[in-house]
Amino acid sequence: MNRIKKIRGHKKIQKRIQNWIEQNRTINISDFLANKYCYTYVSFNPYFNISINNSNIAEPKTKTRKHIILGLQEIYNHWKIELDKLNQPYFLKIYLFEPRVSKSQVICAIGKEEIEYYEHFFRIADYKSDASFQKILSADFKWKTHSDDDIFSEQELITQESYYHIAEDYNYCKKLLKKLQKKNYTKVKAENEYGEDYLYYIPKGKVLIGAK
Repeated sequence: MNRIKKIRGHKKIQKRIQNWIEQNRTINISDFLANKYCYTYVSFNPYFNISINNSNIAEPKTKTRKHIILGLQEIYNHWKIELDKLNQPYFLKIYLFEPRVSKSQVICAIGKEEIEYYEHFFRIADYKSDASFQKILSADFKWKTHSDDDIFSEQELITQESYYHIAEDYNYCKKLLKKLQKKNYTKVKAENEYGEDYLYYIPKGKVLIGAK
């Protein structure tokens, strides 16, 4: 088992957080209207994608955690000002992950299909709301609690070996699928352009989704 690395150089991290906020608080409306969605996430070291790539690095805590959450709120507020000028329905919410805070995001979308996609992406979960988040952020936010899951597609995991560049990846997927099938994880039938599929949901925590 990998030991969790302690994070050092907190002054540098605080500067990275501020740079991240400044780089992301202005939304490019023309790109947004063309793509119909936009998002920002914790995209600075050492927290960038740690839930996927660097699991031996500790999630943000105390002051760093607070500054990241307040940064998401600042980005949200700036985006809301610009989106309100469009005078049409839009989706804009903060996603706060617990304990995987490094996955937290601000997401916005426009258009019926895109809004419905984001409205129903996460499974609603019967978790108690995290009061510590609400103490940090504005009381104007209304929150709903959902499940933070790692989602695996059976269709992708049964891909033939010839499609893999590395044999180890193929063997890993085979073993993972067997594990998923044995465990009592939530399994949901799905349809896509390639036909019938099954999605396995492995709970990792919760995600609070909020908007003003």
